[in-house]
Amino acid sequence: RAGSERVWEILVATGSHTVNTLAKDQRMNFFQELEERGETAILRALDTISTHIQWVLVAGGENMIKNRVLQNFSDKSGGGPYAVPAGSSLENANSPAVKSLTFCLRAQFVHIQAALTPQSLSAFWTALSMRLYDILVTRLLQHYYISMVGAVKLSRDVEALRSVAMLAGTDHQHWDMLRELLTVYMTPPNALKTILVGPEGDPNSGKGLFGQAGKVQALVFMSRRIDYRIKINNVLQKSIWVVELLEDLGVPDPTDGAV
Repeated sequence: RAGSERVWEILVATGSHTVNTLAKDQRMNFFQELEERGETAILRALDTISTHIQWVLVAGGENMIKNRVLQNFSDKSGGGPYAVPAGSSLENANSPAVKSLTFCLRAQFVHIQAALTPQSLSAFWTALSMRLYDILVTRLLQHYYISMVGAVKLSRDVEALRSVAMLAGTDHQHWDMLRELLTVYMTPPNALKTILVGPEGDPNSGKGLFGQAGKVQALVFMSRRIDYRIKINNVLQKSIWVVELLEDLGVPDPTDGAV
């Protein structure tokens, strides 16, 4: 009962130091167990939502949208939802998978906000933001190819996901960096050098995406361009512009090895 000190009064009435010590220990153990169970429940909730995010992006983004765009690639690669051919119109602002995902996350946010303290909500949603980012970027760098038209669609999807991710929490810089990295898909090959290293053309200037995201990360993102590799005599080879750009910058291609 709120405001009641009945238990404390009973303990004091015993006059036993041992009883008070045991009661204090039991109280500490109770709240420790309560805290651990709460953390376990929150982590399970985070895992469940992460699994749902993965399912929606993969099932919704790849299985529902059958890409028949990448004739230069094997049928297994598929290309993903952002391998949109040139000249295609973008009827919807976001892909169906991202539209469904953002709707679900906003609906879940209301319930999570009601269940957690502001501090816990901030920590939980920041962790969810990072997981959402990791799932998207992992899928992007391992399974998707991006055309210049598809980059517009991808940019819209990233903005929608970023908006949901920023409903709570404070550490969301990863989304800002991702927005910068998406410029490698919207830029024609002859202007990529400036985007990567700045107007001076110096790879060590600390400017451009090399300075912001790092050489390896910038080049790995660039490698997902749909025109990065082409099929010649049934063999995938780097496009001429890729070879010339890497030689001009004097940097190796990190995608020659395991990424």
